[in-house]
Amino acid sequence: MPYTVVNKEHFSKLTPVGAGGAKDTQYTEAIVTLAPDLILSNYLDKAGADELQAKTNIPVVALTYDGVFSDGVYAALALVGDVMGVKEHTDEVTKAMKGWQKDLSDRTKSIADTEKPTVYAGAVSFKGGHGIEGTYAKYPPFDAIGAKNVVDETGQDGALLIEKEKLVAWDPDIIFLTPANMNLVNEDYAKTPDFYKNLKAVKNGRIYSQVSYNYNSTNIEIAIADAYYAGSVIYPDAFKDVDFEKKVDEIFKTMLGTTYLQQLKDSGNSFGPITIGQ
Repeated sequence: MPYTVVNKEHFSKLTPVGAGGAKDTQYTEAIVTLAPDLILSNYLDKAGADELQAKTNIPVVALTYDGVFSDGVYAALALVGDVMGVKEHTDEVTKAMKGWQKDLSDRTKSIADTEKPTVYAGAVSFKGGHGIEGTYAKYPPFDAIGAKNVVDETGQDGALLIEKEKLVAWDPDIIFLTPANMNLVNEDYAKTPDFYKNLKAVKNGRIYSQVSYNYNSTNIEIAIADAYYAGSVIYPDAFKDVDFEKKVDEIFKTMLGTTYLQQLKDSGNSFGPITIGQ
């Protein structure tokens, strides 16, 4: 999504070749008319890629990846670099990502679990927006900094909905919420204010933002920014030398070619403390 925003003027002049999204439908005739040398596709499996290639008689390269700092992401970047002739650039991006991955890990790996506060990510977006019960096990920004995510005890992996009573039982020290879904949280707060007021994190003013990075797949640059922000909140001493806004500018310039923090702020997706009910 950020890449679409920063390139909107260029993209607005291009011919649509698909419906977009995870359930994308390719406009085969439009693709053939444009006569590209190569088709790059995400979401298509091998059978789908073979079918599109047979219909268009144009070579199709299918890309896929999971997670943020993963071998799949790095392999996808390497493949794009090879087939598009931009290996030097994709190598630079991969090097930067591995640098951030190591930096995040190095800052937190020596902190004992007994010294870590418990955390929870709520109001997470997946297949639409959710209230505080929408969460994530093995949440990549938390995993990158070794955070003590209470949801991991479910043994699940990925986005899920929990019963609100479970959050009361966990009673995490710090709660992170998605700014874009605060309308849902605040609506629920108006109905059941005592539920929220009894949470330790609410009592202690430890509610912070995590900008949604799931929008038609993983927006990796935002997920990395989320990891740095969560790190600065959870482990302030370990991140005290990090100027968060400068770090985010570095991430966005590397991944998008330009800064993007102001666009996030303008859209109501700021990093910072959150007051539920406001």
